[in-house]
This record gives sequence, structure tokens and C-alpha cells, in this order.
Amino acid sequence: MFVRQMLFSDVDRVYEIVCRSLEEGYLREVFLYFIGGWPSGQLVAVNEFGQVVGFLSGARLDQDKASVPLFAVDPAYRKKGVGTRLMEEFSLQVLMDGMQYIQLEVKDTNAGAIAFYKKAGFYPVAYLDGFYNGGGNAVRMVRSAQGNS
Repeated sequence: MFVRQMLFSDVDRVYEIVCRSLEEGYLREVFLYFIGGWPSGQLVAVNEFGQVVGFLSGARLDQDKASVPLFAVDPAYRKKGVGTRLMEEFSLQVLMDGMQYIQLEVKDTNAGAIAFYKKAGFYPVAYLDGFYNGGGNAVRMVRSAQGNS
């Protein structure tokens, strides 16, 4: 498995992973928007057969902080290090682009994702009522781009 920059040709597969993994509804065009806004902040994990098995879409919030608005791994590839590898590569890109912090929001009921993010060095900084379209609540989490330090 390796990680590379997301290409326009990856969008259909990324969208398929989103539909299988995330409860919120998204349009394919959101990935075109992210690729256009910060190409190097859009990453995919690819298996040994060349198939995209996970992705991370990043956005610049300000000169010091990046965000992870969308991040998912194909259910068949979870708990195999794909998400960790994507986050590591994203953190490196954030640092290379001169930012120091990474922020994300996660559904407050998604215990598995919250545990993953805590293990990756994120810590909660805010609780967001009604953050998601369906009225779901979120936890905002932050970490240094340098990792668990």
C-alpha cells in the first residue's frame, strides 16, 4: 500500500468509499473543489492492485492550521494501517506547506473514529451542537502537525 496525491480520475472511487463509509451525503463535485483548492492536501491510499482503498481531503484554514473535512477508508481495509498512513502523509504535507496544526470534526457518536484520532494525537477542543446536516453533533479535535509530541 502506498499513498499519493489524489487525481481527478480517483474521484469516482473516492465517492464510492464515501457512500459506503460516511453517513452524511456529499456530491462528487466536493472533491473537485478540494483538488482545485489545495491539490497537495488531497491524498489517496492505493493497494498493491492499484485500487484506491482510502482517502483524506484536506483544506487550509489559515496560515497556521489545516483541516480534514473528509477522511475515510474502505470498510474492507480498516484496521490495517491505511488511515494511520494517510494521516502521517497528510501531517507531513501540512508541515511542508508551513502549517503547524491539524483540526477536524467527528460525529460525537462515532466512538471508533474518536479513539483512532486520540491514538493519532488529537485532543477534543469543542463540542458542536447540530454540526451535521441531519442534526448530529460533533467533537472538534486538534493536534500538532508534528504528531503526538
